[in-house]
Amino acid sequence: MEPQKDATTSLKVTLFASFQVWLNGISITDFATNKARALLVYLVVERQQPHRREQLAAMFWPDQPDARARKSLQQALTHLRQALGDDDQNATPFLLVERQDVQFNPQADLWLDVAQFAELVAANERHHHRQPAQCLPCLRRLETMLALYDADFLAGFSLHDSMPFEKWLLLKREWFHCQAMEALGYLADFYERRGEFASARRYAQKMVHLEPWCEEAHR
Repeated sequence: MEPQKDATTSLKVTLFASFQVWLNGISITDFATNKARALLVYLVVERQQPHRREQLAAMFWPDQPDARARKSLQQALTHLRQALGDDDQNATPFLLVERQDVQFNPQADLWLDVAQFAELVAANERHHHRQPAQCLPCLRRLETMLALYDADFLAGFSLHDSMPFEKWLLLKREWFHCQAMEALGYLADFYERRGEFASARRYAQKMVHLEPWCEEAHR
């Protein structure tokens, strides 16, 4: 039975490590294909603006003729709407599907781990100071960021027949990875200088786990 959706429906999506979705606390796994999963990922991450249907069709089905790609997109959107309970006409939909555009509803109740991570990065960038490595509020935000970062963005996930999505995925994965490594370096150095070697070692070990070749972390 599909979860019932009402005005208080909330969606939780985690993308660090693996793709997981919860609708009102219930795990949702019945996505028809990996393309449908990838489409949802793209729409929630890039939810601040609408996306042209032809752009989405070309991104996810680049090797198909235009008409067939648009049909494939429509099928994927239908599957996503069913999985998210958007077929309830009395509810606020998660997906805004128009004739020309598609967008994840910016008014929907969404918790997204990568969005929380990015907001913490932005908060630190706005917090101007001379010595960021010694700013306790910034360091606490770094710790919160790393609590979200279990592993790389969509680790192990790929769409080999969708090179535009693969390029987008690689850029996002590298950005999050670099932010995490920088945060780990700051925290390992901070706790080492304070003589809290267990904490310093924990962050350095996570650096080694993410980048086994990182000489700084090994030292």
